[in-house]
Amino acid sequence: MTLFRMMIVLAGGLVLLLAVVIVRAETTRLHYEVARCERSADELRQQLVEAELELARLRNPTRIKQRMEQAVGHFADEPPPPAPPKKKRAGR
Repeated sequence: MTLFRMMIVLAGGLVLLLAVVIVRAETTRLHYEVARCERSADELRQQLVEAELELARLRNPTRIKQRMEQAVGHFADEPPPPAPPKKKRAGR
């Protein structure tokens, strides 16, 4: 092999190795981004589960009945509001 060919082969190998390093660095960066997005998705899923549990708790018929009874009991202690006066209708 001539010196010129040897230089071309070495330069080609250097370019190839540099390309491999760049691809691996980009792959590592993308894996980091994916992991970060997955962590964020997990946190959002957890918040969704908590919100759904809270909604289910608020929709519980027993709990609604208890709150209604408490509210009615609270208003039962107060005197009832006066009835509005009846309007007289004009005859035709």
